[in-house]
Amino acid sequence: MYTAQALSTITPPRPGLWWLLPREYGAWSMLLTGYITAVAVADALTPAALWLLPAMILLLMAKEPLERLLRAKAGEGRQRLRCLGVLLAELVLSGVFGSLAASSAHSAAIYIMPLIAAPFYAVAMLLGFWGERWRTLRELVATWGLLLAVPGTWIALGLPTDMAMWIVYLGLVLHFLYGVGFLRLQIVAARTNMEAAEVRQGTILLAGSASLITVGVVVVSLFGYLPIWAAVPLLPQMVRAYLWLGSGRPWLEMNRMGRQEVALATAIIVLFTMVAHA
Repeated sequence: MYTAQALSTITPPRPGLWWLLPREYGAWSMLLTGYITAVAVADALTPAALWLLPAMILLLMAKEPLERLLRAKAGEGRQRLRCLGVLLAELVLSGVFGSLAASSAHSAAIYIMPLIAAPFYAVAMLLGFWGERWRTLRELVATWGLLLAVPGTWIALGLPTDMAMWIVYLGLVLHFLYGVGFLRLQIVAARTNMEAAEVRQGTILLAGSASLITVGVVVVSLFGYLPIWAAVPLLPQMVRAYLWLGSGRPWLEMNRMGRQEVALATAIIVLFTMVAHA
C-alpha cells in the first residue's frame, strides 16, 4: 500500500476512463480489507452483504470526480460538467445498491453509513487541499474513515455491535497505521538517502512498540477482559519489520511495497477469520 501522496508522484497520468478510479491503492486496500474481514469474522456472506460491496466501492470512487470538480479552474466548464455527471451517477448507483442491501437485510441502518463517513471524508479532503505539511494528519483521518467499512458492514447487515466488531475495527486501524508508518519511513529513506542506521532505528521503534502492544493485549486477555485473538492485528506488521531488520537491506525496494501490502492484507483477513472462529 502506497500512501496517497507518494503514489501520486510515481504513478503517471492515466488515459481514458482510468481517471475515474482513485489512484490511492492504500484506500482500496483498507476498504476491501475492512469489508472482507467484517463479513468473514461475522460469518455473514449474505445477499445483503453482496449488494453492500458495490455501494461502498462507488462511494469511494466518488472521491475522484469530487476532488477534480473542486480543483477545476475557471474556463474548464467541460471538465466540471463531466466530473459533476460522473459524481452524480456514482452517488445514485451507490444509493441503488445500498437500497437493495437494506431491503435484503430488512434493515434501514445502512443509510446511516454515509452520514458517519462524511465528516472523515470532508476533513481528509480539506487537509489534502491545504498542502503537503498536513499529509500525516490526512492519512490518519483517512485510515479511521475508510475502516469504518467494518462497523458499517456490521450495522448495515443488522448484526449486533458487540466487542468483536470493535476489536476488528480498532485492530485493523492499528494494523494499517503501523503499515503507513513503516512504508513512509522506507519511502523517505529511499528518496533522501537517509542513513541506514536511522532507518533501522525507526523500524526498531515501530516493531518494538507493536510488540509491546501485542504483549499488553495478551496480558489483558489472560484476565478475561479481551479475547486472546485481539492480539492478532499487529502480528503481520511485526513479522515484516523483523524480517526486514534481519535482511540487512538499507531500505525496501519500491516495487516490492505493493506486493507486500497485498500479502499483509490477506494475512490479516485469514488470521482474524481463523482465530475468531477457533
